[in-house]
Amino acid sequence: MLSEPQLKFILDEMGPEHIMYSLDYPYKQPKNGKTFLTENSALTDEQRELFAHGNAEKLLKL
Repeated sequence: MLSEPQLKFILDEMGPEHIMYSLDYPYKQPKNGKTFLTENSALTDEQRELFAHGNAEKLLKL
């Protein structure tokens, strides 16, 4: 899921508090894996923090 339409759909359906960012490395190595979050998505700063690491930290009690 490295496209804006897919991200918007999952945000609308689940909300930013219920999704986490991940890649299937080393099986999939998309060229926009990092830049999608930082440059190519319309996420707010708060949503980006939750999506990138905040939700995982909360779920895994890190």
